[in-house]
Amino acid sequence: MPSRLEINFQRLLARCETMAGDKDRGDWRLEKYVCALQDKISELKKAPSPPTDENMTEYNKKVEFLKGLIQAEKLSSPSEKAQAGQLLAPAKSATLPDHPQSSALTSTSKEIHLKAESRYTNEMRKELLGEDDSSPVENGIRHRRKHDEMGSSTEDLDAVLQHHNSMQEKLAEDMLSLTRSLKHNTVVAGNIIQDDNRKLEDTLKLADTNYDKLKVESERLEAHTKRACNWWLWGALAAVCMTFLWMILFIRLFPKRS
Repeated sequence: MPSRLEINFQRLLARCETMAGDKDRGDWRLEKYVCALQDKISELKKAPSPPTDENMTEYNKKVEFLKGLIQAEKLSSPSEKAQAGQLLAPAKSATLPDHPQSSALTSTSKEIHLKAESRYTNEMRKELLGEDDSSPVENGIRHRRKHDEMGSSTEDLDAVLQHHNSMQEKLAEDMLSLTRSLKHNTVVAGNIIQDDNRKLEDTLKLADTNYDKLKVESERLEAHTKRACNWWLWGALAAVCMTFLWMILFIRLFPKRS
């Protein structure tokens, strides 16, 4: 069961979508209402019983769509409006189980998007053809002449639109090719990094093995050095003793003459 705050949000959202779909009214209050919708979304997130994540996602999509539509309407050039209209993304989620109005709101968003795209395309067509809605037709002959000119100009416009479509398809193919190349380079770089990691691990293992061997050899060398030092010490003591005894023996054998 939706809360009172969520019901008010749905009503305001439906009101905004109705106003957005009505081109002739051009109500300046739409932008204010959309700002109020953003504030209510923040309140819904902080509410004691907030909507589910799926519902909040759809609400955010609808509000962002309305914001994008308002920004597109503010553009001065019809071509810019048409390009901005192509970037608009109406809510495409399914009907929410606890909100029976969701399907109608989603359908309304799609209808608004289609109407906006059609309106922007017509404005761009009129701009290219040099049409002026405010200038009346003086007589039937002028009307027929203008109709013939519009027929040829329409063909030129169709050729221009077809050229733009082909350019967009080519751009999409280039982007797809670039994405594939980037993916291939990423895979190659990943393989190189994995090889470098394996080599680094092998080098670390070899360094650890060499360190252990060097430690063992150092201990053996230290032990050998200690044993050699002991032998030299005993040898020196023995030499000193033998020299002392030899001097005593020499003095006894060759006493000093008086």
